[in-house]
Amino acid sequence: MRRVAGLAGRSARSRSGLMLVEGPQAVRELVTHRGEHVRDVYLSGGAAQQHPDIVDAARSATRWVHEVTDEVAHAMSPDAQGVIAVARSEAVADGSPRECGGPVVILARAQDPGNAGTIIRTADAMGASRVVLTRDSVDVRNPKVLRATAGSAFHLPVSTGVELASVVEEIHEGGVVVMGTSGGDGSLDLSDLLAEAVRLGEGALTVPHAWVLGNEAQGLSDQEEEACDVLVRIPMTGQAESLNVSSAAAMCLFASQCGTTARHS
Repeated sequence: MRRVAGLAGRSARSRSGLMLVEGPQAVRELVTHRGEHVRDVYLSGGAAQQHPDIVDAARSATRWVHEVTDEVAHAMSPDAQGVIAVARSEAVADGSPRECGGPVVILARAQDPGNAGTIIRTADAMGASRVVLTRDSVDVRNPKVLRATAGSAFHLPVSTGVELASVVEEIHEGGVVVMGTSGGDGSLDLSDLLAEAVRLGEGALTVPHAWVLGNEAQGLSDQEEEACDVLVRIPMTGQAESLNVSSAAAMCLFASQCGTTARHS
């Protein structure tokens, strides 16, 4: 029990090569899409009755499916709603981009688990081909990140610990335009790019591209902005100083989805 709970810590995950997955949705997607990497699944009695589909999929993935008391489930993870899994770290795949024509999403020094997980979930929903977290970002195998992805971390390739310059060089070789989010002078309006894509079927959103999203508190550094081909701002008509990075990501990725649709229409 303590060993499972201990996987909430980065050092325990690093030593063991295992990770903790919490909550019905995340565990459901794990056992369905990455079942070969599942080691143990634990469910409280009530959770087992409420989620028979998870029980069935878990038993197809591993022989180690355990029913535990509510107290034991809470001790392993108070946030898991009685559904907990232990999986090998490889369950979060760092592989080739999925062939969906969607953008690459690059998180530069993303440190908030909820934001990082929400962006991965949004990237999955909007058809992104890959997510990259640069060096000094939160560990994508942090259970808080995984819970915020609602299982999307098991759907698309997610790379971690990468230098921004390296990933930009890699995707430039594939002819990908790199766009960074910035409110500074000289940035293009996202609304103008979207109008150009929808009305004319052309522009940055209609060609292979990547979004670079900055640190939650600091945004993109000068060096990170210089790595981008285009800087894009989201026009705001209200009085808020700025948008949460996950909200900004959702707007940019929706615009990308519209651009992809325009390109294929």
